[in-house]
This record gives sequence, structure tokens and C-alpha cells, in this order.
Amino acid sequence: MDDENVLEPSVLKAWLAHVQRPRTVRMLMLTIAHLEGIDTANLKAWYDVSDDELELWFDDLEQYSLPVVIARYEGVDFAELATASGLTRQTIADWFAGLEGEPIEEAADIIARYSARQARPLLSTRESRVHYLDYQAIRDQGWAIDDDDLFEKASDAALSPEDYGRVLVEAGQTILEAVEQRGMTWPYACRGGACANCAVIVLEGDIAMPGQTVLTDHQVRVVNARLTCVGVPVTDTVKLIKNVQRLDAFEDLRLPSPMTEFST
Repeated sequence: MDDENVLEPSVLKAWLAHVQRPRTVRMLMLTIAHLEGIDTANLKAWYDVSDDELELWFDDLEQYSLPVVIARYEGVDFAELATASGLTRQTIADWFAGLEGEPIEEAADIIARYSARQARPLLSTRESRVHYLDYQAIRDQGWAIDDDDLFEKASDAALSPEDYGRVLVEAGQTILEAVEQRGMTWPYACRGGACANCAVIVLEGDIAMPGQTVLTDHQVRVVNARLTCVGVPVTDTVKLIKNVQRLDAFEDLRLPSPMTEFST
């Protein structure tokens, strides 16, 4: 294991008191013995593990933080959580990695609830800064969504607050709620995750969408689309393009809008 992922026997022993699956217990005990100088041959015999299982475990410990590895061995389905919340698998992994700074008892309890499929991975403990840029403003300026310096150019372009800016989203708050609280008007229709009127494209960070039922896997994974009416930031910073519901990719998902100042 490299210097960044140095494990202490005391930390592993503390986790032993809270994990639930026998396989996780066995691998933690094996790691403690390894750190205390027991050679690999004895470890395999004592704990009845194969060469492949042992190699995979130590590879995981080198690549990921301990809470991520434990979550996987405890049965947390990262792919299922990503699908259920409209997140990428990397965001899920980063979220569990963030448990490393929490008390072990609390982190273990969170992992236990996720392994039992009783919770969604929403980061509701911190506020998020959401930077936005309007799609029509991008077109008017002759820019493209995939420009690397898009937000840097926007900051120098003297755009209106409706077209470009930043909004603070409180823990657990949806983005649409936050912008409306600020007195701004963003497109929406159903407010329940069943149309694409409030769709945005995320360029940086990630947004969970519990309850969304309309975006396809392609729109979420490839286009990186999210719905702000049910969208809750799960990263400290998010950069997004709003007003993208007019793009052809969302045409069949739009509904008539109740907003008199917005027309499709």
C-alpha cells in the first residue's frame, strides 16, 4: 500500500466492531495480521482466501479509501445507487470516500443503511455553490457548451444575472427552490421530475435527482443532463448550463409551461 493509503491496525480494529458481514470481518482481520508481519502464505491458510481474493483486496486498499472498500464488501451496490439517484458511479465512490473523516461508528451506520437499501446518497450536510450559465447566452456570444474556458469567458462578458451567476443552495435544497428563493425565474413545468422543462447540463460536480422518472440513461450518463426541480447538489461546487430544454435532445419531454414569461 502506498503512503497515501497507510492503514493503522487500531483503525482496522475499530472498524471490526461495526461491520456486519463475515467476509468483511475476515478481510479486516487478515489485514491486521499482515500489518503485524504475518507472511502471505500463512494469511491464505489461516483465513481461507485464494490468491486472487487476497490480491483483489489489497489492490482495492491501494486504490480506494477504507470506507469505499468496506462499503463494497458490506454489500453496497454502487451501480444501483447511481441509477436510483441519477448520479455517476464516481460521485458515489467520492461520497463514500468522504466518510473517512467521520467517526467510525457513524460511518459504519451509514454504510449499514445503504447496504440495506434504506437510504439514498444525498449529501445533505453541506451547502453547495452552483454556478450557472444560460444556453441562449452561449449561443448569442458564439460560444459552445464544450469550450474549456466557458465560465471564464462568461465572467468577462458582463452578462446579466439571469444569464450568468452563482447561487448558494442549502443542504438538502433543490436548485429550483434555491433560485426561486433568490427571486430568479428558471423554466419549469411539472416540478416533480416528470418532464424536461427544467433540464440543465452539468459541466462540473454532480446533482442527485431522487424521484426523476423521465430522463433516459443516455441523457443522464452521456449528455450529463439533470432536472433542477428535484435536483439536489451532492458536491460542494456545481457548474451547469441552464435553459437547455430547447435542445432537440429534450424536445419530446417538454410540457406546456405555466410560466407566462417563458415560451417553448
